[in-house]
Amino acid sequence: MTPDKQPYMTKTITILFLTLLILAGIITHSHAEQQAELIPRAYLPLVMGPPEFQCAASSTNQYTSGTAFQFDTDNPVRPAYNHADKNIVLRSYTPNTDPNLKRELVDYGSGDGTQPPQFATLFSPYQVPPFAEFYRVYQWQWAASPNPGTRGGPITDYPTTAVSFTLPPGKTLHTPVSGYDIGGGMEVIVLFADADTITLHYTREDSAARGYTIHIDQICTDPNLLSLYNSLDGPNGPRYRYPSSGYNLPTLPAGKLFGTTSSQNMVVALADSGAFQDPRSCNEWWQSRPGYPTLCPPAWSILANGEE
Repeated sequence: MTPDKQPYMTKTITILFLTLLILAGIITHSHAEQQAELIPRAYLPLVMGPPEFQCAASSTNQYTSGTAFQFDTDNPVRPAYNHADKNIVLRSYTPNTDPNLKRELVDYGSGDGTQPPQFATLFSPYQVPPFAEFYRVYQWQWAASPNPGTRGGPITDYPTTAVSFTLPPGKTLHTPVSGYDIGGGMEVIVLFADADTITLHYTREDSAARGYTIHIDQICTDPNLLSLYNSLDGPNGPRYRYPSSGYNLPTLPAGKLFGTTSSQNMVVALADSGAFQDPRSCNEWWQSRPGYPTLCPPAWSILANGEE
């Protein structure tokens, strides 16, 4: 090859080589696209669960307060949130896992000539909701105020001293109807409230030591009612001066809405003059029991079947 033709041949070979590389790339890319088109694909719909229930942040409900009387002799006065007869969460409760436990209403009779609080009237319409769990509330070892004391073992006076119900969230809850009246058209004072707990008392004494006290846990307390309670429960307010001739706490008439169910199973317990009772007692707390059989097993048959 003559020297003058060598650059020309080199350039030609280079162009041919580059052309072959480009063609190879196109073929390879085309082959990859064809294979990708042959890969089966499944396009599934996006599945999302229901949104988590949230308690209401605001309310249009209105509430009033009325006179409550100091009854306990604690000095200094024990804060309500730190008082085991006012705050059921402080005292707490534990499931009764006895396989022989009757998971239904039972008949202890009724020792109150005046109609006690009726649990069916917590709901609208009145009903006996499905039971979820059966609990024993803990005893309490008291200490000198303001020390709250310590939790003891479960109360064994009855097989169960608290129950929970399975209910959809957002169901309205109302002050249970009774034959009692604290005056002024009101039925209860609110001894304690927080975002998910409320304690209703059927006398004007600021104490569970006299009269009926209902503890309701794992709910959504109405925001306006909670705001009123907090405004009257200030640590430097009249409720915490000793001695005191009286002060205000929220008051509720029978049937007044005080909150709603939450995403949890709501828990209910009742104490009579400080002593926790069996909430299954059909002829005491369930005299009104729409949709439930008229008769309940008598207490003696319950004891015969092995319950304490």
